[in-house]
Order: sequence, then structure tokens, then C-alpha cells
Amino acid sequence: MSACKVLVIEDDAIFGGIVETYLTKLGYQVTLATDGETGLALCALEKPDVVICDLILPNLSGLEVLEQLIQATESIPVIVISASERMSDIRDAVQLGASDYLIKPLQQLATLDQAIQNCLTVSSLEDAWERERWELDNHIDVLFRDDHLIDSLVGEFTPQDQLNLPMCDISHTVNANAESQVLVVYQRFPNHGAFVLIAKSQAATGQDIIALLVLKSLLNPYLRQGFSSKMGILRTPQRLLELLNQELCHSRIRSAFDVAGLWVDGVTGDLSWAHCGDKVVINTASRPDLAIGIWAQASFTGHRGKLGSQPFTMTAQGASVSLTPRR
Repeated sequence: MSACKVLVIEDDAIFGGIVETYLTKLGYQVTLATDGETGLALCALEKPDVVICDLILPNLSGLEVLEQLIQATESIPVIVISASERMSDIRDAVQLGASDYLIKPLQQLATLDQAIQNCLTVSSLEDAWERERWELDNHIDVLFRDDHLIDSLVGEFTPQDQLNLPMCDISHTVNANAESQVLVVYQRFPNHGAFVLIAKSQAATGQDIIALLVLKSLLNPYLRQGFSSKMGILRTPQRLLELLNQELCHSRIRSAFDVAGLWVDGVTGDLSWAHCGDKVVINTASRPDLAIGIWAQASFTGHRGKLGSQPFTMTAQGASVSLTPRR
């Protein structure tokens, strides 16, 4: 740890001094800059292992500093720290390339140490991950030259038949003329429980197929767990979204996903769901959270309800899933 160099870009002298003192005591080699221009210059000179950057800075904004840091030193992780809790600020910072986003005031300075260690751990794994990803990309390049294979893979994005439960029937519709692909999954489990998911990638048309394949591959282990004592993750869709979000954010998949996940008790009609991103719409009052794949520390809201006399529907661009009560 003593060899780890940290550059702190912070215009608040008191807070910057506290952070510098704390990290120095932990053995970090700390350099402090009080504005963006100085921070960029010191980054080029000192070549730190991690940069901590305030979002609100004089002259050059924190987002501008972040953008230049990422462009100049893509391999150096940047932790953004700010008093702003606005989702738009968090989204902009992470989309520009921030590795983490911490909100002032920090309840515990140990949070900062943990964030730095997480960045270092991820950085040490990324070389191995990148080698594996290049190998995967090479296979994908070969496989996707086959139009018939593409058609078969796309066919795996939707179920073949509807699912019949004691309380309801689960079915889906897909617009064959839709410009982008949508992933639809529903699976029955013991005791007439079922998990339902609909997802749309924010990747460009054509690239969304690969992105959805990755999401489906990440989802499959949790579906398999549904047949064991670990099905509790599927019963709490907000927890599943958190796990998928963390895996996506720590990967090199550069896509966010709009997703809705739902657990239904097919005997009682009890529903538990969570959804994120504004491209998935649910026909009941529940506000969507931030799309997955953007911010690793994002949390998701769980909702509960009961299937009534009307269908419960989840709709994405070009597809929808319906839970229709049985008469």
C-alpha cells in the first residue's frame, strides 16, 4: 500500500487536508491539487495509481477535468467525490469513465480507502479480463458472419410458449418490425412460482444483440439457482438487479440496460418487482431506477403488489410481457 500514489483534486482546503492526512496515515503517497488545471498537470507529472476528483471546481469543472483525465490516462481509475446527489451528475460522471462516485459528506473516511482498494483490485484484474474479452470478440467476429446463426441466437431472446400458472397465464408479444432487440425471459419454479424479465440494451442497433447475449449469460446462473435453496435472489428482483449491475459495471461491456424483473406466486397472485431505465414501462405506479450497467454502487427499489382482475404488463420497445389473471 505504501507504494500506491493518490492524486486528490479538491478546492475545499479543509476537506482536502482531512483526506490528505487520513490517506497519508494509511500509507498512501498523496499529492493535493486545489484546481483542475493543477490536477491535470500533476497527473501527467506524478502518474498516480488513483485520482480522487471533486465534481465542483473553480474555472475547469470536475466533469471537464474527468473527461481530460480519462482521455489522457485511460488506465488510471478516477473516483469522483461530490456533494451532489443528482442522478444526472452521477450518470454523467460514470458515463465519462469515473470508476466510483462518493457523496459528501462521507459518513466514514474508511469508505474512501475501500473505494481506492476496489479501484486497484479492478485494475489488476482488467489485463486478464481484457485478454479473455479479446478472445471472446474474435470468436464473436467469426460466429456473427453466419446470418443463420444470428437468427438462431435472436430466437433465444424470447420464450417459445406461454407459461400457465394456477392464478395466471404469462405470455409475450414481439413486434417483428422493431429496430432493436428485446430480451424476454420467464421461468417456472417449484410450488408454482415464476420469474419474469424483460430487458432492452442501450447499445447501438446491431451491437445490442451481443450486449443482450452477455446479459442473458449473466442471468442464467441465477435462474439455475432458482431450482435450489438460493431462489431467494429471484424472489427479490431488486437484489438481482444489483448483482447484475455490479457484474456489468465491472466488465468491459459498454452498454446500459433498461430492465424489469418480477417474481410471481402463481397460487396467491403476490407480485414482487423492480425496474430500471425509462425504456421499460410497467402498467402500475412504480418509478424506475437508474438503468443497470452505469453505476456500480446504484441501489434499486423493490415493489410489491397483487395480481388483480386486469393483466400486469411490462413493455419495452418492440415487446411486452403480460400476466393475465385466469377466470
